[in-house]
Amino acid sequence: MPVDISGPRPAAAPRPALSPASLARSLVPTRARLAYTWNNSPSPAWRAARRLADTLGGSVPMIASHTEHGDVSIAYLGLPIGQANILQLLEHQRAGLGLTTAGRETGSVRWRDLAEGRWPDADLVVVGAEARRLRGLPPQGGLTAPFRVHLVVDVPGTEEELQQRISKRERWQFRRNQREHQWTLEEDSSPEALDFFYRRMHLPTMHRRHGDRSRTESLAVARHAILRQGTIFFVTLGGTRVAGALCHWSEDRRTLTTRLLGVLDGRDEHYEKGAFKAVYHLLLRWACANRVPRVDFFGTEAFVSKGIFQWKRKFAPRVELPPNHFATKRMRLYVRRDTPAVRDFLVANPLLRIDRSHALTPVYFTDAGRPPRLDISAQCPGLPEPEIVDLDAFLSSSAGPGETSDGVPR
Repeated sequence: MPVDISGPRPAAAPRPALSPASLARSLVPTRARLAYTWNNSPSPAWRAARRLADTLGGSVPMIASHTEHGDVSIAYLGLPIGQANILQLLEHQRAGLGLTTAGRETGSVRWRDLAEGRWPDADLVVVGAEARRLRGLPPQGGLTAPFRVHLVVDVPGTEEELQQRISKRERWQFRRNQREHQWTLEEDSSPEALDFFYRRMHLPTMHRRHGDRSRTESLAVARHAILRQGTIFFVTLGGTRVAGALCHWSEDRRTLTTRLLGVLDGRDEHYEKGAFKAVYHLLLRWACANRVPRVDFFGTEAFVSKGIFQWKRKFAPRVELPPNHFATKRMRLYVRRDTPAVRDFLVANPLLRIDRSHALTPVYFTDAGRPPRLDISAQCPGLPEPEIVDLDAFLSSSAGPGETSDGVPR
């Protein structure tokens, strides 16, 4: 029998304690994945937890947005995330009518006051909340829309069929630009590719297009959550990467979702030459060639007049409720004052109404002097013909269309 003559083994040296800075760095991946899961997970358990968190409290923050001459004042109240997308969009659409935002006022409103009919002093009041919360509010003069929608392309089996679905003008423009520039698509999921995309494409593009009001995912979330189950596609011109998209795969890898996009250094020339649009065209061709059933162009607000809705609509996407916690959130638009400017705003901004069965219907306002803006098309697969709503009837009735449209499952 062998005899151990090595003597007692020395005790292992204790591991040095992590400094607070090192500990914080080690937690970055976990915190990034948790943040992304909290905001984007389709899991019923995560959605239920988020829904509960977003219905706590007896009061909500409010921002009132005014113009120089008091035309079309807007009060947004409810979920704070709506301040960064819904209110900004409404201000942008209002500016399209020549009404510039002059200032904002902040405060808070109690749900009890709203339920009893005590409203902020504004022409339009927009409430963003879980659908169940909206049930306690008066339906009169209101219209309920999804908080957000996703535009999802069902990818056909052949490129010929794919091309037939894209609008003729969009198809023609891309083919013309493609002949001139000969773009190619590259896939690269390396950390170095992400750093280049995020710092040289995405951030400059967001800053150029949205300035101080730009909002996006952090680099940590992009690296440790999105890219972890995703990839990056680059559009190249003569060997130079000039545009790109960071995409995320669903768990079953049947849906590829575009999450972050950008062009090199955010330069306008890449928009003018069509490189940004080429991302969508080439990505759909790639999905078709690789038998990917669905490409999700991600979320937008439920206003048909929004530019991104009009642009993505050219690829014949279906309009769906988001797969995450936004599926049960709603936006209710109340008209508090009937003025010419308010009527102009409503006619210029058709939106998607939602009913209790989750059916979406494009709603276009009109009156004797304002024809419905059917030139702002809502045509998408699965959407019904628009509903034309007379403003005289809508504004004078005790309850506007969609008075029970909370659209949440029992």
